[in-house]
Amino acid sequence: MTRLKYCFLFMIFCHASIVLSADGLEGITEPKQIPAENFFKENTEYSYRISPDGKQLAFIRKYTQTYNIVITDLDKFVEVHEFAVSKISPEQLTWISNNRLVFGIGGVIYSVNRDGADLRVLISNIYDVDKVKGYTSFVNNLRYWSLLKRPRGNEEDVLFLSYNIDGHANVHKINIYTGEKTDLYDAKKLKADDLYTDRDGKVILVEKIKKEQHSFYRLVNDQNDMELASLDIANQSYQLNYDAKSYLNRSVVVNEIGYDKDTMYISEKTSGDRYQLVKYNYVTNTKEVIGSDPVYDVGSPDEKVSLHYDYKNKKLVGFSYNADKRKTVWLDDRFKKYQQAIDNRYPGHVNQIYDWNETADKLLVTSSDAKTKGKVIVFDAIKNKSIVQTDYSTMLIPSQMKDTEVYKYKTQDGTTITSYLTPPVITTNQKWPLIVMPHGGPFSRSYYGYDGHMQYFSTRGYAVLEPNFRGSTGYGVQHLLAGKQQIADLMLADIADGVRTLIKENKVDPSQVYILGFSYGGYAAIMSAIKYPELYSAAVSAAAPLDLNEQLKHYKKEELWFAYEFWQDLIGVKQQGKKFVESISPYQRVDDIKIPLLIFHGDRDNIIPKKQAEDFKKLVEKKKLNIPVRIIQSEGHGWDLVSSNTYFVEKSVELFQANKKASP
Repeated sequence: MTRLKYCFLFMIFCHASIVLSADGLEGITEPKQIPAENFFKENTEYSYRISPDGKQLAFIRKYTQTYNIVITDLDKFVEVHEFAVSKISPEQLTWISNNRLVFGIGGVIYSVNRDGADLRVLISNIYDVDKVKGYTSFVNNLRYWSLLKRPRGNEEDVLFLSYNIDGHANVHKINIYTGEKTDLYDAKKLKADDLYTDRDGKVILVEKIKKEQHSFYRLVNDQNDMELASLDIANQSYQLNYDAKSYLNRSVVVNEIGYDKDTMYISEKTSGDRYQLVKYNYVTNTKEVIGSDPVYDVGSPDEKVSLHYDYKNKKLVGFSYNADKRKTVWLDDRFKKYQQAIDNRYPGHVNQIYDWNETADKLLVTSSDAKTKGKVIVFDAIKNKSIVQTDYSTMLIPSQMKDTEVYKYKTQDGTTITSYLTPPVITTNQKWPLIVMPHGGPFSRSYYGYDGHMQYFSTRGYAVLEPNFRGSTGYGVQHLLAGKQQIADLMLADIADGVRTLIKENKVDPSQVYILGFSYGGYAAIMSAIKYPELYSAAVSAAAPLDLNEQLKHYKKEELWFAYEFWQDLIGVKQQGKKFVESISPYQRVDDIKIPLLIFHGDRDNIIPKKQAEDFKKLVEKKKLNIPVRIIQSEGHGWDLVSSNTYFVEKSVELFQANKKASP
């Protein structure tokens, strides 16, 4: 479906001991190492949800063959029910009463009692079984369902969104006991690809996608007549429409429709370089700034703000966005007090309140930092008591790991780059070996938080630098758009300037600087090896585009028009031509790789086809170049398997340990 294809676009682009070179480390007592696989163990319990009365907690527990729903009694804090529901992961687990839950599996909606009784299909993939008479009617009745929201003051009816076989969106009200469906919006006429509704399911905005053009419409009557939607801010009209070329530079991004009449929450940059969160009345064309930040965007085209609602009182009580760390701003005094109490209890952690009961006196909190995968905590505001429901870091020893710090440096042209720096666990009088890890995208960003690769390298004696070079999101539009047509130039220069600054500050050993990354980060690793062989001692690339012209052909062949136009524009194909694209493609520059390089690629990668890695492997073998290419089974563009990630980090360290430049 067009919508599903589009969703994939921005995907692209224990004790610890240290393994260091022996120079100057004699006499240091090395603690036992955390096994590599422990950094990548998956979380087998997730999707925690608190019941409306605050007396029960529901979550998903994964076993080898099944996924179970587990119910915890929060008064006694003991598990009282556990029952199997599926062999694949359930989605959107939600309490719809104190006794009943709903969840989705593969676009089918199920409902079940808290004790596992009366498990039934609430909504099947077939919209109307009675109308299925043959193949055509079967296809026309196929739907993929997802939970939308519950109407105000209604305990029986829940709003659901459905997508038909063409990817067009519809809104329905479903009675959770009878299964009776009421169609609130049918997309047959308008063929809407997405819908923005108010809390009663009324459609406020219709989004339609044609190739790489996204158009927004406002319904003007009950006959589905519509007009192009725009927002009037400070006596100027701003279009919501965008295409692949204008995507990153939109003035207005709609987040959600609010509880208040005729209001929506938008992120806009109509009066500056950074996005701010605004409450906008689309009838009176008035706005109220809810949140802004002098350094960071509060929402953006790439990242919507998380809005937190008090559903009982029908109001917005807070919002979260990414600053140096994930940051929540509370607009309600109760939640401000809750946040302060939790922060006092878990200092130095990012503590995020994300769910609560109807009276907002029992809350669910995630507490994490860069050294831990985090904890899920139940906070009782009345008793001022917190209980850890689960700790995802039991296989790690956070006290013997290093936290990540915000590190800012200047580029050669004076631009400030914000990055994240994680020191090695063992520190000596020596300068650090350094691994640079540029993020993927590249029009995304690195975040503060746990990363198994980064922590593994830190425990093995390497500092890790994660730079948010120009082209990264979150730091204003000027910083973002400076990366256009610069994926092999300015972006790489910004990364290199971070290395040079650390060397100049005498923190890093210039003979032991390495670069490693996934997706665009993997591309940056190869191109940095070509462009700055004097700076880096070795490079590791994973899931990288190796031939940019071939990647563009892939988008065109698969009719991924948004991706095709987006990357043509941001690479600069029309301005520079195919020869330029070849000059910044690793496949055509293989003879210029002068430092040791190791390449990985998933055999199920549907973003960057594995054929690129296979063709690259054939090329280096034909040229008799020592550039190993490892194609990893059962992995896509992002890697999930513990064994794959363990193999990747161990082989990377093996390469780095074997390659240290001679001292000048």
